[in-house]
Amino acid sequence: MSFHWLILLAAIAVEIVATAALKSVVSAPWLVGVLPLLLIGLSFALLSIALRVIPMAVAYAVWEGLGIVGIAAMGHLLFGEHLTAGRFAALAAILVGIVLIEAGIGHGGEAGDKRLSSEGRHV
Repeated sequence: MSFHWLILLAAIAVEIVATAALKSVVSAPWLVGVLPLLLIGLSFALLSIALRVIPMAVAYAVWEGLGIVGIAAMGHLLFGEHLTAGRFAALAAILVGIVLIEAGIGHGGEAGDKRLSSEGRHV
């Protein structure tokens, strides 16, 4: 696994913690309430590093999709939110969607992914 994929996974983990913290600090003093915002900023910063190498459609789909699945798990484990069969099916569909997007985008070798320079040459 490359450095940029590890950074993307770190961005996802930070996003999940930030979102769980948002729910936890609803009635906390404003200073404590700033922590989730700082974590979300860190998550975006990590995502921006991952975007240097990972295609945007793939990185964002993985970041959001795994974030949603992780947040649903955290909601269930920490806050007693129910995961019904329908919600499990929806989360599974998100994971399948991530795999399909990654498979469809590939790693830059497809003919449709080539761009032309200003001189008309492929880059």
